[in-house]
Amino acid sequence: MPKNQTQSSAKELLKSLESTKDGCIYVVRDRIRWAFYVKGGKLVYASHSLESFERLERHLRALSRELPNLDDKLRSQLRLMFDDPDPENAKYKVTSEILCIEYIAILWLVNEHHLPSNMASKLIARVIQEVIEAFLCLPNGEFKGIYYEHLLQDTYCSLSIDRILEVVEQRLKAWYDLGPTISSPYQCPYLVSQTSAAKRMSLETVHRLGRILRGFNFCQLGALLGKDPLAIARQLCPLVSDGSILLRDPLSPFDMLPRTYYLAPEEERENIEKLSETFTDETNAGDDISSISQVFTNQESKTWKIVCIDDSESMLSIISSYLGSEDFQVTLIQDSMKALMKINSIRPDLILLDIGMPSVDGYQLCTLIRKSSSLKDIPIVMVTGNKGIIDRARARIAGATDYLTKPFVQADLLKMMMRHLI
Repeated sequence: MPKNQTQSSAKELLKSLESTKDGCIYVVRDRIRWAFYVKGGKLVYASHSLESFERLERHLRALSRELPNLDDKLRSQLRLMFDDPDPENAKYKVTSEILCIEYIAILWLVNEHHLPSNMASKLIARVIQEVIEAFLCLPNGEFKGIYYEHLLQDTYCSLSIDRILEVVEQRLKAWYDLGPTISSPYQCPYLVSQTSAAKRMSLETVHRLGRILRGFNFCQLGALLGKDPLAIARQLCPLVSDGSILLRDPLSPFDMLPRTYYLAPEEERENIEKLSETFTDETNAGDDISSISQVFTNQESKTWKIVCIDDSESMLSIISSYLGSEDFQVTLIQDSMKALMKINSIRPDLILLDIGMPSVDGYQLCTLIRKSSSLKDIPIVMVTGNKGIIDRARARIAGATDYLTKPFVQADLLKMMMRHLI
């Protein structure tokens, strides 16, 4: 592709990649940066700039069912190393903004023998599919692809663009057919009427359904349940239609992505003979409500013990209200001097730890917790208003598992719970 060749549709731009020399085609549309990496006329990676690391984490979580070593501890290590790496200490350095940081993380997983090459190929194929689904939803207009030299150190996946389009276009037709009831894979379903839902499933299943539908979008639910997000959307659609489930609009920044329902139907009704063997299509099996009932019935029912340590009473109150009381047993601690003794007696599942406290600050307390043989493996999330690389590095040295920046909303906190507990 010449450096500034312009196409009139997302599909035309993707089709043009087949004749592009090896490199990266970089597209900016509606403040979203899209990157498509091509080698030998085939797609080897794709990304967009909205929560790219969250996207990688979701797919790693789904893959952890096949590779248990991809657990929350390793995923947290990955985030601390690569989500905002210190340029002086990072093993892999980002030399250009078009070199996706999440791809560098995949390289590290492979090179450190956490991820076999064949599973890296499967992971990358799933990421490409999600990115292409969103890209094809963009309305027609000016698509200016800018070519850059190839920057990927290694590639593990090589996909035919024609086949990707076949697979994704069939999936988008299925998403379109769910509209206008469901119009985006990033919408968040909430159970609002247990009475209506109980007409379709047992009360126990309704209860478990309500526990997991608390701010996660369909893509996140897919990672949690080990299911295709499209299959989950299809199975929950009757409950949305009868008012048992309320759908909230995608949370920021996913609200910047186009809706699946606004695609023109004729663009989605191409004749497709078969799906690519690269992707697993679960969407045609078990679409009825009994299937989703089985999924939620199999979910573990547990009350998680959370300790929140912060000298601010208002912050403790906010965290407590965000977590609620049904799924989480929350212990609030204001005095950091007494925190270690209380933590020892509670043995929590996760600790939320403020950094800026008098007497014993969060770094010191985190270090003390990690020295205890009975507490050393508990996830510790440092909570702070500081966003700098040095603060993250200090948190990592002290033994923190993850990092939550103030101010945060309920969805941010629940996402942290999903990452380390659920």
